[in-house]
Amino acid sequence: MNRIRIRIGTTPLLHISISLPASKSISHRVLIIQALCGEAFSISHLSDSDDTVLLRDALAHALSGDSFDMDNAGTPFRFLTAFFALTEGERVLTGGERMVQRPIGPLVDAMNEMGAHITYLNHDGFPPIHIEGTHLDGGKVNIAADVSSQFVSALLLIAPKLHKGIELHLQNSVASQPYIKMTLDVMRHFGIAASWQHDVIRIAPQAYQSKNITIEPDWSAAAFWYEIVALAPNAEVTLLGLHHDSLQGDAQVAEIFEKLGVETFYSEQGVHLKKSHTIVDFIEIDFRHIPDMFPAIVATCAALHVKFRFTGIENLRIKESDRVEAMMSALGKMGYQFHYDEPHTLSFLNEMLPTTDAPIECDTYKDHRIAMALAPLCLCHHEITLKDADSVKKSYPHFFKDLAQARFFIETI
Repeated sequence: MNRIRIRIGTTPLLHISISLPASKSISHRVLIIQALCGEAFSISHLSDSDDTVLLRDALAHALSGDSFDMDNAGTPFRFLTAFFALTEGERVLTGGERMVQRPIGPLVDAMNEMGAHITYLNHDGFPPIHIEGTHLDGGKVNIAADVSSQFVSALLLIAPKLHKGIELHLQNSVASQPYIKMTLDVMRHFGIAASWQHDVIRIAPQAYQSKNITIEPDWSAAAFWYEIVALAPNAEVTLLGLHHDSLQGDAQVAEIFEKLGVETFYSEQGVHLKKSHTIVDFIEIDFRHIPDMFPAIVATCAALHVKFRFTGIENLRIKESDRVEAMMSALGKMGYQFHYDEPHTLSFLNEMLPTTDAPIECDTYKDHRIAMALAPLCLCHHEITLKDADSVKKSYPHFFKDLAQARFFIETI
């Protein structure tokens, strides 16, 4: 178990420039497209996250391997489910302890409806799965879109290679809609035309076109620097390479944190964050389409004593951890009291429980976003120790090095 103690010095945080990791969401889509494309193209600034490395290696051995352990990499697991179903050969796709608790049923149902040969090896609806690659015609298919947008994106990415393309009918309320739009935008970069009208996405059979691409920095990772600026007494941070016209829905973080005391300025260099000290008393957010923003925002609001009502949090229960419970548990150790209307609403009325001056140690549940959201809270609580802190490698391998650059004291214990 990797444990890290984090505290902040007395020197104020001023004029720091940070190079964020590449977007792993875009990286994963581009890697699948590269595997499906008939011609080679170059990928610049590919994510170096553990998840991306797992997907890249799996694709490199797709024709020679018969068993692939994706650990806790949810997006690669879902994307490979569709990719392997279309690729000749038999394979087992499995994962770690948390992965086998995360549902895969809606994607498997949709794939099998198209003629795929996917079976469960343990519990129905959950990994591990056995996939026998076969020819898939495509055509009209239904998918439950309320569990994960990754199921939808997995189907869209292989759609151009299907004999009949795809007419994908999205059933139930669509989760994380910006990620589906991201998928279509990335596919458009490689020449794929698609239409999305109401709850139906149509993609005709067509060929991916080879085109070089540079992966933009990760707006999801930017959320933790917004949190730092919001909580620090004085801070200015430049996030190099980020821009307003992004493929990523999580760019909404700038608008949200404007209400939490952080101003955003855009330039050719990147995004500049500056403390404004203008903070609302109450904020209400629906996280249905921006689930990855939840840990950083709930931590910031609590630490700033901003009352809130957060909805659209149902699917946070099936992420790398139960993120609602994980954040409630950690913040509860710091005295923050929440009202949880399971599974729909989390509220904070600025109610505090008595606490001691004892050191705070929090479990990250091996969830990268929980670890990164809790680390900046040492700005308000002097010192925090995190268990399984190396979970940040899943999306932001150099997170703690960047914190050290920002004058946080990091100690491995």
